Amino acid sequence: MAKLGFKIKFTKSVFGATQRAKIKKEILQAVESSPEYRKEIARVFQMANRRIQNIEQSGQLSPAVQALNKGDIKGFTKFSMKGDWNTLKIEYGKAISFLRQPTSTAQGARQYGQHLQRMYDLTPDDYNLMARNLQGKLNSVSDSEFVERYLMRYKDFTGEMEQSASDISTQIESEAQSISRAIDAEIERQANEAADQMEDMQNDIERILRNFNKFGL
Repeated sequence: MAKLGFKIKFTKSVFGATQRAKIKKEILQAVESSPEYRKEIARVFQMANRRIQNIEQSGQLSPAVQALNKGDIKGFTKFSMKGDWNTLKIEYGKAISFLRQPTSTAQGARQYGQHLQRMYDLTPDDYNLMARNLQGKLNSVSDSEFVERYLMRYKDFTGEMEQSASDISTQIESEAQSISRAIDAEIERQANEAADQMEDMQNDIERILRNFNKFGL
């Protein structure tokens, strides 16, 4: 049975790694792309892709990686520079949000796995079997039989992982929606500003023409 009351204790180094990811507001506020901004987005994407690659190669379970829902993308380039400028900005926001999750690091994912082992009283071998099954990597009948014998515990174990991923996914999606709304608001603000400038310019032109007319020009 699961032990209640366990909290995940991530180390300072894990939290330190998550704090290094800072979102640049000027990128989100930029209506148009620029080489400088694209370079920064590419740097963040590379960092996120490297973390995902490290986690996948380590075989660790990561709610943060699962929350991205990018498992259908082959290869290690989960975040790419494809898409229009607004799409890139939203993906940039998602990447930053991902990088700020403790289980976006291989060390954090390992500590999350240790938390699950303690929570469900699993031996390292038991945990590895359940983790492999959850990742869809079981090949032998004996492993499948093992999971059947521990079915109720496995359901709890799977539910814990899926709930963690769901919580992170909701957070990432919420932040992406906030970014999208901010982008739309900034575009509307700049459009209104441009329209006001055009109106002022037109008024100035009409005033100049009226003055010319006064002098018969």
